[in-house]
Amino acid sequence: MLRAFALALVVVSILNLVTCKKRPKPSTDKVMVVVTIPPLADFARQIGGDRVEVTTLLAPGASPHTFEPTPSLAKAAAEADLFVCIGLDVDHWLEGLLPDDAAVITATELDGIELIVDDHQEEHHHTRANPHAWLDPLYAEIISMAIAEELVKIDHQGKGAYQENLEGYLTKLDSLHARIQTTVNSFASRKYVSFHPAWAYFARRYRLERVAVIAESPGKEPTPRHLEEVVKTIKTSGAKAVFAEPQLSPKAAEVIAEEAGVEVLFLDPLGKENEGYIDLIERNLTVLKGAMGEK
Repeated sequence: MLRAFALALVVVSILNLVTCKKRPKPSTDKVMVVVTIPPLADFARQIGGDRVEVTTLLAPGASPHTFEPTPSLAKAAAEADLFVCIGLDVDHWLEGLLPDDAAVITATELDGIELIVDDHQEEHHHTRANPHAWLDPLYAEIISMAIAEELVKIDHQGKGAYQENLEGYLTKLDSLHARIQTTVNSFASRKYVSFHPAWAYFARRYRLERVAVIAESPGKEPTPRHLEEVVKTIKTSGAKAVFAEPQLSPKAAEVIAEEAGVEVLFLDPLGKENEGYIDLIERNLTVLKGAMGEK
């Protein structure tokens, strides 16, 4: 039911948001797919299989909020048949890189993805919407369906392979969603403190409660007063851990955790080199389970 509803939404989205100006690819050529972050690369590989060649602009361990593409990556982007990005402030460095004749999928603009507006973000940002929608596995399904639809447009002879790959991957994402629900239902606590609001979509989907965020805006150091407020919130809420991210400095999280008497644990929104999306989410789920405890 959910998949049929999402698929209907994605079909409308593709018609409205993705324009492919290139001629269909010859059957002997691979479709050149360029993506901005590693999870999108995994979606493209899962759907495209051996009919696509995928280039990821953001290396594992780098932060999309501070990234600047090299000339070689800019060249790869210029040769793309399909470009897949997140949108909002995550991909702000894309301006000028996108080729005029490539199809572009912007994940946060797809119908069916309901953006979260975070009151903590600064007014001077380009948008106050949270861009981390890929961390919701059901939104990952919508993004994957959009990729499949566009690959069929570019490489129609691969339609059967793309549709078969998509169906198999959606089944795996459905299973992931069910496992997360079961695991979260066993948590003794659902309250958490994060370094910045990367896990808002995951938290909304699985009814976790973020009681505080350390860095309200990427690249902005928290004030001493804000740190004091976070420590107080941890103590009064009973949150068991502070979640930092491997792409960002954990110093502020360590200071807060020491003062509040809790652990610093790492949740990774982007993944390690060659790590699949499902493995990434399950790795983070294991960290959450250890921090939240079991009933």
